[in-house]
Amino acid sequence: MRKYSILWVSVLALFLGGCAPKHYTISIPKLIVIKTPKLKFSDMGYLRYEGDAVEMELFTAGVAVEKISLDSKVCVSAGCMSEERFTQTYLNPAYPTDTMRRVLQNHDIFGGEGMNESCGGAKTQLIRNDEIDIVYRRSPTEIYFKDRLNGIMIKILDVAEDNGTQ
Repeated sequence: MRKYSILWVSVLALFLGGCAPKHYTISIPKLIVIKTPKLKFSDMGYLRYEGDAVEMELFTAGVAVEKISLDSKVCVSAGCMSEERFTQTYLNPAYPTDTMRRVLQNHDIFGGEGMNESCGGAKTQLIRNDEIDIVYRRSPTEIYFKDRLNGIMIKILDVAEDNGTQ
C-alpha cells in the first residue's frame, strides 16, 4: 500500500510541478520565415508572450512542426539548453546571448548599437564588424533580421485581420 501512496504523491508533484506547460496571455498569429544553419522554416506560426517568456510555434500545412520556447532555458524539439548555447548553436557565437529573445520581442539588439528611427515608429539597426553584417528593421507589424555574412534571416509579419469585406 505504501508503494501506491508514494506513486500517487510523485504523479501529483509532477503534474503540479515544473513540467506543466506555460500559459501565455498574448498569442498572435504571424507569417514567419527563419533561415539559420540549423533551422529553415517559412509558413504560419504563433508568437506567444508572458512577461519575459516567449514561445514561437511553427506550423506547416496546419500541423505544428516546431516549438521554440525561451524562458529560463530555451527548448526546441531537440531538447532544452541554456540561452547561450542556443545562440551559439542556432545563430552565431558573436551574438549576445539574448539576441533571439530580443528579436522575437521586437526589442533593440546589441544594446541599441547602430540605431536609426524613421517616421511612423519604425526602427533600423545596422551592425557591422569582422564577424557580422546585420540589418535589423522593426515596426509594430514587421520584424526583419538579416546577417548577410552568416546567412541568417528572421522575418516575422503580422497576419492581415481583414477578410476583404470592407
